[in-house]
Amino acid sequence: MFHRYLAFSITAILLLFAGLGSAAETDRGVFWKATRDHKTVYLLGSIHLATEDFYPLRAQIEEAYSNSDAIAVEADITAAEDDVLLQQKIMMASVYQGDRSLRDELPPKLYQQLQDWMRKHNMPEALFIRQRPAIAMVSMSMIEMQAQGLNPELGIDRHFLKKANRDGKPVLEVEGVLQQIQLLNSLENPALLLQQTLDQLEDISSFLPKITRAWKAGDIDALNRLIILQGLKKNPDYKPLYDALFFQRNENMAAWIAAHAPNYPSLFVILGAGHMVGEKSVIHLLEQAGYKLEQL
Repeated sequence: MFHRYLAFSITAILLLFAGLGSAAETDRGVFWKATRDHKTVYLLGSIHLATEDFYPLRAQIEEAYSNSDAIAVEADITAAEDDVLLQQKIMMASVYQGDRSLRDELPPKLYQQLQDWMRKHNMPEALFIRQRPAIAMVSMSMIEMQAQGLNPELGIDRHFLKKANRDGKPVLEVEGVLQQIQLLNSLENPALLLQQTLDQLEDISSFLPKITRAWKAGDIDALNRLIILQGLKKNPDYKPLYDALFFQRNENMAAWIAAHAPNYPSLFVILGAGHMVGEKSVIHLLEQAGYKLEQL
């Protein structure tokens, strides 16, 4: 079960990104170049789960990686998989301690929806009952996306982490696996998070192709509409989730980049693509901080 948790970042779960259909080196992807004070930051909007036909990536993206002095990711999942102490901390943060269970955390109607989902997928209730809402969300998303033929081993983050480890290129973490889980656990209304997940998973088969087409075309307006705007319009009650999981994190990510990028002539940053679209995106915030932005 632990390996499942490491397979995702928060963004991957919420956006349900995946590579579907034919892919080619001509696919644009969400890729930016930011420059300030003679320093360069490449920003790649990640798809955290993909299929084999998603590769090879566009040559310009691979060249930017090769020419960069270090890479930065939301969470270095490869390092976490080798860190036993961190694994123990993640496990402690993932499950309830004592007698409390997921049933105690959710309204009866929502827990009934979760039970319906478990029966539909032939999943034993015992698998979920001890999980905190954030981890239940991860488990559900993993099951649904694997059913769609998606593989976290083929995610763009992992692709470049493997290359960096092989090439001896420094790897920096903007957040970290444990920090992401702690953020989810700290949400004021965990039931809202699980409700959103159940709602999104109902539409996964139709939503994924739309997202994929927009990513391949580099259509940031379509991505913003699909990821941010439609969800907020359809469910205004979800605004606190978007604030915590996108907008506040975007501010932290942009500040992290502005603080660390001056240490490298060229830094290759990989973030969930949802952080790079819209008025409150990392891209917009870096522009406000004096960076010159160019979508490649």
